[in-house]
Amino acid sequence: MAVDHRALPFPEAITFFRQKVDLPTERWTDLWEGMHARAFVVAGAMQEDLLADLRQAVDGAIADGTTLEQFRDDFEATVARRGWTGWTGEGSKKGRAWRTRTIYETNLRTAYAAGRYRQMTDPAFLERNPYWEYRHGDSVRPRPLHLAWDGLVLKADDPWWKTHGTPNGWGCRCRTFARSERQLKNSGKQGPDTAPDDGTYRWKDRQTGRTHTIPNGIDPGWAYNVGEAAWGRPLSERAMGAWQHQGAAAWEPLTPGSRQSHHRPERIPLDKPKAKAIRPAATQTETAARLREQLGGEERTFTLEAKGWSYTTLVNAETLAAHLPLDRTPYLPFLEETLTDPYEVWQTFERHKGTGKVVLRQRFIKLLDLDKTRGMLLVAQATRGLLEAWTWIPTSKLNTAQNARRGLLLYGRE
Repeated sequence: MAVDHRALPFPEAITFFRQKVDLPTERWTDLWEGMHARAFVVAGAMQEDLLADLRQAVDGAIADGTTLEQFRDDFEATVARRGWTGWTGEGSKKGRAWRTRTIYETNLRTAYAAGRYRQMTDPAFLERNPYWEYRHGDSVRPRPLHLAWDGLVLKADDPWWKTHGTPNGWGCRCRTFARSERQLKNSGKQGPDTAPDDGTYRWKDRQTGRTHTIPNGIDPGWAYNVGEAAWGRPLSERAMGAWQHQGAAAWEPLTPGSRQSHHRPERIPLDKPKAKAIRPAATQTETAARLREQLGGEERTFTLEAKGWSYTTLVNAETLAAHLPLDRTPYLPFLEETLTDPYEVWQTFERHKGTGKVVLRQRFIKLLDLDKTRGMLLVAQATRGLLEAWTWIPTSKLNTAQNARRGLLLYGRE
């Protein structure tokens, strides 16, 4: 049974899909679990224009209700126009039908699930409907454990949902429904069920050699809750405040990679600054005004171009000023050279330890020789092309800076 595309076009599902970034990958498992909530990938699609065209076809299915048959026509036209060959499933009619269905249904089902999660975790709605019910999706070849979980009702904040959120496998049609206290009682239950413990199995990624422990009944790479990864779990103000107090320590890196694995030198070379430091701002309002002076207006786009690769970062004066400590304002004139002439740019998926939300971040690294006695490492952090943080680290604390040099190296100056 195909996805009922008519049920999908609703704002939360569309927003979820459109906040993804296009990410070329060789294999679907190049990203793991919640990383897929932040990136649009089609395994083997390495060209940016090819990926953009495929994304547009999927967007049409989510936003406009494009059918599987229409998507297949768009897919065939795209691969022909972009000259994509050698992709899995290409060699036969059956294979092409399987591949297009997989791309279409995986993206629609995860978008729908993420959208429903956003609706079901709305504070007012969650207060009235504190339980979630697992419902089997009537698959042609049902997984035994998915059948066993049908009708299972747990509290919405039960940890079981972190790894068993629907869908949780290739072709999985299972869904999650919100339930009120009255609905729970009307179903004959006096209270929520106890989360089942069905054990785990070990799965080894042959390409990376890494071994993962996965709950039984869940496919490799699917043991996550797509809505939680996209929006985060709701927390109380007190709990969220505690996590915010931890700052960067509240995030755990998900992307493997380091300075050593990318064969980068330990020492970052000193660059002569092109600009000069300014006096510190006394207030946030003054910081925003200084930023407008540096940007030439309310916002400005900076582009790094190197070896046929480019990355664009938008800096908004009001947004950055709200998150910038006053003692960092003297270094605002160095922002442009950090974003357009960095020493390195690193990219990593990170997950919030409190909410489970996943983000994709880029960090620009540059070391400036301010004078004969002072060096300063500047780190600019962007998410989805928008500068979200800006910090500096004295050379006396450069060991701390190594934490920013992790993940995937997007750019490194020779």
